[in-house]
Amino acid sequence: MHDKPETGLAPAMRRHFLEELRAVNAVSARFGLTLSEDAMQELAHARTRALIDHGRVELGESAVRAVIEGFCDSPFLLQEDYEETLAELVDAFYYFKNACGDQIADDELILAMRERYDAYDGSVDAVTGTTLEALCRARRLGEEDDGDGDGEDEIDDE
Repeated sequence: MHDKPETGLAPAMRRHFLEELRAVNAVSARFGLTLSEDAMQELAHARTRALIDHGRVELGESAVRAVIEGFCDSPFLLQEDYEETLAELVDAFYYFKNACGDQIADDELILAMRERYDAYDGSVDAVTGTTLEALCRARRLGEEDDGDGDGEDEIDDE
């Protein structure tokens, strides 16, 4: 019946996720970025694969929405690469969440990823090819002017 096997996402959860993507499409459209229905289905599959690959479970709202909102106004994110870039960024997000043992808030991690992405002119490889420690260090150095070392214990990834 399906071209791709379902990977454990209940139909109601899948519908909810697709509704989230449709809602966030309105936000990203302001920046010239939209996902077609087919692209949303593909992103749903990519998210499910990433969750399985990284041994994660998501309850409630998906982090994908936050990733889209965190990146959609980047001048380096282009419509022709939008779906593929999102899939890679979502996978990287779940990887980094595991690497930090969920010690870093989603929005803080997404901001660190976005800063790296923009610093390297929209290079997903710059994000995916870095370590959590380097990602967070760059983030802290960019905003920590008061020298209080806040967040120093967040990087216990090995």
